Amino acid sequence: MIHTYFLGANTPEGFHSEYRTLQTDPRIRQLRIIKGGSGCGKSTLMKTVGEAADQVGLATERIPCSSDPDSLDGLVIPEIGFALVDGTAPHVIEPELCGCGANYLDLGKYYRDSQGLALRPALAAEKAANQSCYGPAYGCLAAAAAAEQVVRSLAGRAAGEELLQNALRQLSPEGLRTEGRCGSVRRCFLSALTPAGLRSLDPDCRTLWAIEDSFRIGSGLLSRLETTYRKGGFDVVRVLDPMAPSEAAGLVIPELETGYLRLDPLFSLGGTALLRLSLDASVEAGMEKADRICAERMLEQRRRFAEEAVSWLSRAKAHHDRIEALCRQLVDFDGVSRETEQLIRNLLTEA
Repeated sequence: MIHTYFLGANTPEGFHSEYRTLQTDPRIRQLRIIKGGSGCGKSTLMKTVGEAADQVGLATERIPCSSDPDSLDGLVIPEIGFALVDGTAPHVIEPELCGCGANYLDLGKYYRDSQGLALRPALAAEKAANQSCYGPAYGCLAAAAAAEQVVRSLAGRAAGEELLQNALRQLSPEGLRTEGRCGSVRRCFLSALTPAGLRSLDPDCRTLWAIEDSFRIGSGLLSRLETTYRKGGFDVVRVLDPMAPSEAAGLVIPELETGYLRLDPLFSLGGTALLRLSLDASVEAGMEKADRICAERMLEQRRRFAEEAVSWLSRAKAHHDRIEALCRQLVDFDGVSRETEQLIRNLLTEA
């Protein structure tokens, strides 16, 4: 259903992490938290394990890094209840009860420490330069969020409770079962602001609703829809909004292969077979001309600030890439390969 997703995102509030939820995910019985610095092969190890699982027919879930979408920060193999995760900053994870389902996988032991002293000044300079990029990036995202709040305020004057109730009636399923059990909730991101730009991922749903929501008023609608499904006993995946991580940008019901995603000018879907519901048309119809013009200007400002944030994230990645290039000189990759091969042998034996 959702085979690739983010568990972290760059937001107006800074970096938002959902990585700790892997420790409470009921599908995961064994979690290995990978420790080790830049360039030591954490992502490559996860990719290699994922490829080995694919080859024997085990479905996998990939968790890319929002600061480098070509790199993995996590891998889940639900069928055998196993997961790997990068437990280093900015999404530091420690086992809640070490040895009771969660433990470390230490790649830091493959650094040749004695050779690193000569690289220390260069590494320190690149790290400082990397960190200096995030303040401006998050400042730009905060400015984008402020422009967004103006748009929401204007839309709220044009869209009342009746609009959301009508939309809920159109989206709500008919004949939903009633059970005593309340469905569970998992959380993830399907959109992220990355150094490569605005990246959106599509869930693999048989039925996928695209909710046109340029004016950013649809989060409450999805919350009500989530409550409806959970009361029916369905487990759901709440898709978080990278511009407001406390709010929902989407909802997926894996058992029904059904999903709902809000669309706005920043984030779009690649899917084609979509059912569509437009909140925009109703909001625009109720807006005064001056309010509509102001909203359009604010949305343009939002886009520009988001693009400026992306440029700062790109600069941060450039420094991080140089850090990794320096660190790779210090790593015993033969040792990392042996560790990876042993891990794969153990997993496939258990599978």
